[in-house]
Amino acid sequence: MLRRPPGTDQPDGPGAVTLTSLIEGHITRAAATIFVQRRGPDNSGHFVDGPWCWSDTDEAHRHSLAQFDIYDRWRRDRSVSFLGIDQFTAPLELLILIEGAAGIRSIDDLHLFHNRGARILALSWTDGTRWAGGDQSGGDLTAEGRKLVAAADDLHMVHDASHLSEAAFWALLDVARRPIIASHSNCRALLPGKTHPERHLSDRQIRAIADRGGMIGLNLFGKFLAAGRPAVIADAVAHCRHIVDISGRPDLLGLGSDMDGGFGADQLPAPMRLPKDLSMLAAALSEAGFSDAEIAGFSYHNWNNFFASAKLY
Repeated sequence: MLRRPPGTDQPDGPGAVTLTSLIEGHITRAAATIFVQRRGPDNSGHFVDGPWCWSDTDEAHRHSLAQFDIYDRWRRDRSVSFLGIDQFTAPLELLILIEGAAGIRSIDDLHLFHNRGARILALSWTDGTRWAGGDQSGGDLTAEGRKLVAAADDLHMVHDASHLSEAAFWALLDVARRPIIASHSNCRALLPGKTHPERHLSDRQIRAIADRGGMIGLNLFGKFLAAGRPAVIADAVAHCRHIVDISGRPDLLGLGSDMDGGFGADQLPAPMRLPKDLSMLAAALSEAGFSDAEIAGFSYHNWNNFFASAKLY
């Protein structure tokens, strides 16, 4: 995923993700996010500020539009294309995911974002929004959030539950008519003692997403793979195995990565550092007994088939 639109000249950036490194890693399709973050102290007491931070909803909206502008600039020079929208195919094809929805002020804004290419909606980030509780804040789907879900359904969008609180997750499953994914989430059962367990999927949630015909994208942030120690590729394999064992569906599982999610390349599971190192994960899955077809599904086909069946392209 392209969490924040990255430059092409930042090889040491989050997850070492740049347009160049993605192409070098043979990444041809990705979910690219519109993401803005609240300005102020985070849950660990650090003051967060930066070019995409906001203090009010209008500022969040302006920053969201500025990120759309960046993607559009890349489209004009044909570095990227939007799946199902553009009439040309670029080296990197994108589906736009609204992560957190902080820049959506009203239902009209959702229509505006959809017109600009958004096809996936995540109602909340960690600290919650006016729409839904987040994985660190708790809280349910709000009355306004239920209206936004209905509007997203009408626009034929896909819902992303990765950062929802437990209560909001189950409420979304109750009210949403369109497919539901967890684009970058791991297994709560393999991460005992986490301060914010709702960031990770319980076995019951994994089964529920499977029952809805959804998808789960493996997150490669080391702290979301192992508890109390640096993560290695074997930890990523363990989460893959658990998801498949719990759901009984290898086609439920895909790469979520989150490699541009604000953590450094040194926090990927060792020895991975770059998108091209994803081949190491494929090799580890093979050694763990995953079939060639299952690895191809994880790497590409499962997401491709899901979004095609959801009629996003």
